[in-house]
Amino acid sequence: MARKQKPEPPKVVRRAVGTRKPLPEALEAFARGDDDALWRRSRSTRIDDPRPVASARVPGVANRDARLVYDARVKRLRAAMEAGDERALGEALADAVRLRLWRAGAIVGFDAFTEAVLGVGAARARALAADGAAAIGEPCEPGDERVIALWIRLEAGVLEGSAEGRVSLRGGRFVLEVPVGAAALALSGVGRRATPMMKVPLEPEVVVDRPRGVEPLGRIIARDRPTDDDA
Repeated sequence: MARKQKPEPPKVVRRAVGTRKPLPEALEAFARGDDDALWRRSRSTRIDDPRPVASARVPGVANRDARLVYDARVKRLRAAMEAGDERALGEALADAVRLRLWRAGAIVGFDAFTEAVLGVGAARARALAADGAAAIGEPCEPGDERVIALWIRLEAGVLEGSAEGRVSLRGGRFVLEVPVGAAALALSGVGRRATPMMKVPLEPEVVVDRPRGVEPLGRIIARDRPTDDDA
């Protein structure tokens, strides 16, 4: 009687480093020796705006400035549509999402904004915005309220100097564009509007949620690790 052959053990295939699923950033930091990495989180701070919610279109921004930026951006969106420039239209729509621009026009949402104001179907507008966001390397989602407030304030100041002015946010940097002849007036308007934001932290506050009295995890693990004496 022939002996039954044992099945061969499965082969272990090691994938290239670039194709492996990465660990969460907090675990990576903990593995590098950051004891509080698993407890650390970002805490966002809301803008302190004393106006009633119904009267404030954009938190932290005067309604006149919000409307100024809204009108200028709608004009540029329509110009891109008339020119058939889908790239410019997509990038402008992506920025409209990031700014939640519709609020400045007292409109309930992005879909209503594109359909009622621009005459562009919601599905097509969302697709264009997604393509535009990919082109500029930015997420197609609303930004932090503090950043939105500063962005609109800066652009309102630039527009005070020239209707051709604009402000973009790319890679964590504000880029101001204004004709040379109007630069002094525009920068003066920017300064007046930006000064009140000096006391508003734009970066999320990082806090450690480790309960009081609990030792860092690294110390606990080192203390409880079995030793040769425990064998």
